Amino acid sequence: MSHIAFFNIPGAGHVNPTVGIVEELVARGHRVSYAVTASQGAEVAKAGATLVPYETTMKRFRATMTKLEDNDRFTTGDFVQVLRGLLRETEALHPALDRAFADDRPDLLVYDGLSGWTGRLLAESWGIPSLRSIPTLATNEHWSLASDGEYASFDGEHAGLNEVYRDIGLMLEHLGAGISSQDFFASNDRGPALVYIPKEFQYRAETFADDFHFVGPGWNERKLDGDWQRRRGDGERPLVMVSLGTIHNDDVAFFQGCVDAFADAEWDVVMAVGGQVDVDRLVGVPSHVEVRRHVPLLRVLREADLFVTHAGMGSVMEALSFGVPMVAVPQMAEQRANADRVVELGAGVLLHRNEVSADSLRAAAESVMGDAGFAERAGVMRGHIERSGGAGEAADVIESLLGAERGSREAAAPEAAQAGAGAETVRAGVGR
Repeated sequence: MSHIAFFNIPGAGHVNPTVGIVEELVARGHRVSYAVTASQGAEVAKAGATLVPYETTMKRFRATMTKLEDNDRFTTGDFVQVLRGLLRETEALHPALDRAFADDRPDLLVYDGLSGWTGRLLAESWGIPSLRSIPTLATNEHWSLASDGEYASFDGEHAGLNEVYRDIGLMLEHLGAGISSQDFFASNDRGPALVYIPKEFQYRAETFADDFHFVGPGWNERKLDGDWQRRRGDGERPLVMVSLGTIHNDDVAFFQGCVDAFADAEWDVVMAVGGQVDVDRLVGVPSHVEVRRHVPLLRVLREADLFVTHAGMGSVMEALSFGVPMVAVPQMAEQRANADRVVELGAGVLLHRNEVSADSLRAAAESVMGDAGFAERAGVMRGHIERSGGAGEAADVIESLLGAERGSREAAAPEAAQAGAGAETVRAGVGR
């Protein structure tokens, strides 16, 4: 069978949707290598991939993502900051991963479609087919965060923009990519691509070509997340899950607001605060509010009636996979786009992060819990996700590309043989 490589960035929202795909490919007999940091690679290794760990430069870059110029609108300065981080990461990873696969080239490479420059460039230099991996809303010439007008504001005259484009061009030249930075970005929104949302969730979905495969989330059970059991009895009380994800989770006031909002509610509450908040700083936590640093989110969502979330796409898709409606409290522009789509589809409500208080949280939660229509519409999206095919459909797409590449090579072989025979005849004639 084939050797398939995944190159991903060290983020749970990027890695988690691929774990089930890895497991499916391995079950079908393929050999899978997966390049990511060791801290993010445990689940993919458990799924059967050979981990190819690398050292990332993105720790500092990830920290800057919590210090954006404008959390509501992505600015040119934010864009330049991101490009600088990706430039630094590519310069570090490209030679390291090129060496790592020098004696074991894959037959196909799946790379992060937003930030995985190294994967894309290596696939081109190795002459193998590649596939973009998109865990967010997809973009094309008809829709993106930038072109929508609601989520970004760009200044073409920004002092740092031309400078970073120049430096990216120099990097591409140094790596022998044979492409300018402008052309590199111009072709960055093309297929083929795996998109881990159902097509029904995508803005302007009708404008995307058939080589954008909206397969829905490809997660599996995430065996290393552990287990969870409800503290209270038979589960007759409604259950609310609260989380701000893995990056923007350092807001003690938000979590205290949730404690206060739900202190006298007739609901059970599970709150995952992450590793940045000191749990002991939360006061007045009642017995029906369970506060933990981490929980197996998929396990809790199976029983949840409401998810209070930052609206990262991974969290949104996991909630909808179980038909759970949301109170979305986005922390940045990309998450606000996700939250707006949840609201458009009637699967939840949006609460601006600057308007969070115990009263507003309680009111938002009651508005969703008190209207069965939210759960019904979240259930509709659950059906769309199930019909998108998930990991099985993604594996089919990968195998179809491998088959097309194999067929292309086989078709080229007779022509090459004929050309070789012709050359031998010419050489024989010259020899005479």
